[in-house]
Amino acid sequence: MTSHQHVTIAWEGSEDESLPLLSILRSQEYVFSVQEDEGRIRIEVQIENESIRQLRDDVDALLVHFSSLED
Repeated sequence: MTSHQHVTIAWEGSEDESLPLLSILRSQEYVFSVQEDEGRIRIEVQIENESIRQLRDDVDALLVHFSSLED
């Protein structure tokens, strides 16, 4: 049986702030869920891989995408 690792990255903020993040997630075909509660949006991104090294690279790539919004 092979091992399987996953990481969940969660973000919470306003609907306006969520739009650029959702755009990135959709364009890069990430698996994610969106929940809304009283005007607050919560996004959870699931990243999975059998290789811990590749999982790390995948998480790093997502964070690079997200950090591009700060520039």
